[in-house]
Amino acid sequence: MASGGKYYRFDGLSILVVDDNRFVRSIMMTVFKGLGVGKMIQAENGEEAMAVLEVSAQMDGAGKDIDIIFADHLMEPKDGIELLRWVRAHDSDKIRFLPFVMMSGDADEAAVRLARDSGVTEYLAKPMSVMNVASRLLAIIDKPRAFVRAPNYFGPDRRRQTLPYDGEEKRRLGPEDVRVVEDGAHMVIDSQNGIGENPEKGVPPSGEALEESDEIAQQRMQA
Repeated sequence: MASGGKYYRFDGLSILVVDDNRFVRSIMMTVFKGLGVGKMIQAENGEEAMAVLEVSAQMDGAGKDIDIIFADHLMEPKDGIELLRWVRAHDSDKIRFLPFVMMSGDADEAAVRLARDSGVTEYLAKPMSVMNVASRLLAIIDKPRAFVRAPNYFGPDRRRQTLPYDGEEKRRLGPEDVRVVEDGAHMVIDSQNGIGENPEKGVPPSGEALEESDEIAQQRMQA
């Protein structure tokens, strides 16, 4: 796939698609095949996805790992939010750091905020297009974000940009707040000062991540 003067190959990717609608799964399989994704695995709900991921976490060797999760928001048993929270709380780094794209046919602001605050990486509204699916893949590849661990949050840093703010700085981190997990495999920002939590009154929200939730619900997520 070519984009912005770059050429991308997805044949090395292994993607887990989780949706209780067989037709949607079929569409996603067709889209990923068209994009050249090397391996696609299907699960009918969050519970089945957990079983697949547990097997993946225990296996070693090339081609055994899952690289990205695309999961529907509303499923039974175990919906997308339950699956996402399970992933982010998993003991294995192979699971809890996985990029997670939440899909939903009801991508209103509340749904986007819930997924964001549960540790989602990207959000994708249904009906999806090839370009929208590709854009989420490129965002994950081109703009990886450090993970944040705070008292009430673990997941990708929700602040995608630095916005001007004249008030007291409550989110400044020192060198002791940052550590590297697995010899540089993942950057984790450890904080006991509330970074990653829901913004307090009077404190600037989490940058573009909060702004983007509004845009997604109103514009970008309608495509």
